[in-house]
Amino acid sequence: MKRISITSILFLCLSILAGPAGAQDDSTALDTYVLLRSDDLGMSHTTNMANRQAMELGLPLSVSVMFACPWYQEAVEILREFPDVSVGVHLTLNAEWKNYRWGPVAGRTRVPSLVDSLGYFYPTHGAFADANPDIEEVEIELRAQIDRAMSTGLTIDYFDYHMGTAVSTPPLRALVERLAKEYGVGIARYFAEEDLSNHYLAEPDLKLDSLLIA
Repeated sequence: MKRISITSILFLCLSILAGPAGAQDDSTALDTYVLLRSDDLGMSHTTNMANRQAMELGLPLSVSVMFACPWYQEAVEILREFPDVSVGVHLTLNAEWKNYRWGPVAGRTRVPSLVDSLGYFYPTHGAFADANPDIEEVEIELRAQIDRAMSTGLTIDYFDYHMGTAVSTPPLRALVERLAKEYGVGIARYFAEEDLSNHYLAEPDLKLDSLLIA
């Protein structure tokens, strides 16, 4: 018997709680519609496969891709199979895992203030800030990630930001807003979405309950 992953169960539960979404006639119209948003696509093969399972459920879904990560090309191949999924660029300035790292699309020599001694992005929000990043270099790197995304032929609908770093200061937020306006896309969390990120703080065995309660 085929095993169903926890990702599939989670998205199925959310779909049941949310009720039907999409176009309906006046007699069944809902006041609230649910669009589930997932990020970190392209970070790893496992992340890609989990998101693929969610896409196969046919739920209203948007996903954002880390175009600086090694598995982004597989993510792009998957997304081409699901043209109804809204796609975003997960603007990335951190590489947080101990033994699995990534660096700038623009190349480490073009953005030296954004990388550590090994040429990888800093692992934390604080380490990034402590390195006094040059905002012009941040713009170079974010443009490189966005241009890579655009070059895939996917329709890019929005930007969001890995670990919040790309919008962690007023100048950085202004930069992201300017880029979004230039490229004609939206920015996640700018449309009064419900933020369920508090479930990250729950113990592993309680994550599903904490998310459903939220």
